[in-house]
This record gives sequence, C-alpha cells and structure tokens, in this order.
Amino acid sequence: MKRFLLCVFFCMFLLSTAYSQYFVGLGIEEIKTEMKQKKEDFSFSKEVNAEEHHFLKFENANETQTILFILDDNEKCKFTKLICDYSLLRTMEDSLNNTYEYRKDMSWVDTESDENYNYLMELEKEDWFFTIKTTRKKK
Repeated sequence: MKRFLLCVFFCMFLLSTAYSQYFVGLGIEEIKTEMKQKKEDFSFSKEVNAEEHHFLKFENANETQTILFILDDNEKCKFTKLICDYSLLRTMEDSLNNTYEYRKDMSWVDTESDENYNYLMELEKEDWFFTIKTTRKKK
C-alpha cells in the first residue's frame, strides 16, 4: 500500500511539474537545458528530423511516460505531447481537474500562468496509451 501511495504522489508531482513549465516556443537547446534542470527523472532519447516530422523525445526512467516536443520550421516547440501508460490515467485526470479549468471533451485550459497566452491541454485515449497535448493560443 505504501508503494502504491508513493507512486500516486510521484505521478501527481510529475504532472504538476510537467505543466508548471510550458515549453511551447522554446528552441532545441532551451528545451534540453530546461529538461535537465526541471525534469531530472526524464532523459533525452533522440531527435528525429525527417521531412514531415521534427521532434525531440524524452523518456522517464520507468518507461511509463514519454514527452515529445514537436518542432516547427524554425526549430521552436510548436506543441508537446505527453504519452502515458494507462496506469497513470486517473492520477493525471485528477491533477488536470484540480489545476486547470475544464472546458469540454477532455480538455483543460490554463489562463493564469502567462499574460500573453492561454495553454490548452487535451487528453486523448488511444488503444495502449493516452496522450496529453499542450498547445498555446494568444489571448
């Protein structure tokens, strides 16, 4: 039971820190630096730069979470995708509900953290995992 509670608190911590620092708009080196400093449990996996896709991939140590930083033509983060194991679903939903304003269709918005942008988090369920996509919109 202690191990389960520890896991729940750890997952809540991960989610709160995952969204307390938004990476949208940052360049490649800025992302790598911020991840090293603020997300020590994640390690850089690889950079993919194909014709249609350019992204950075980071994974956590127990392989239950992956963060993709999707880059635009200027090598700035266009949006992020947090890919999670279904064992984290309830914890992630609870944390999103407690931290952000629920909109509809499994989406939340943060209007408080930035005076120029709102951040939208969208949860999408897949067959083997779920994702939380974070984008930003000008206010």
